[in-house]
Amino acid sequence: MAHEHFSIHPAPVTALARDFTASSERLDDRISTFATRAENVNDAFGVMSESTEVLSQYVEMTRQTVTSLRQLSAGLRHYAAGLQHTVASYQGSDAMQAQQFGGK
Repeated sequence: MAHEHFSIHPAPVTALARDFTASSERLDDRISTFATRAENVNDAFGVMSESTEVLSQYVEMTRQTVTSLRQLSAGLRHYAAGLQHTVASYQGSDAMQAQQFGGK
């Protein structure tokens, strides 16, 4: 007979959500630092037309990298929010069922 029961352990799921949030916050700090330093190359590529083209490509690549890193950070925040919502929904459902069956 298959069990039709779903349960989670809220504490580890909540801890995982906190880890995702903390990772996102650390990543945000590092993204800002990276973006500032990566685009501040001044004359590192020289002044010849070929170098100017390479510099332009480098700057574009750096901007795309920063955009991707920001998307990653946002994804971590969304995962954290989803996990927190899951825990809240589970606890609410669990409490409601306990109340229906006379539990506490």
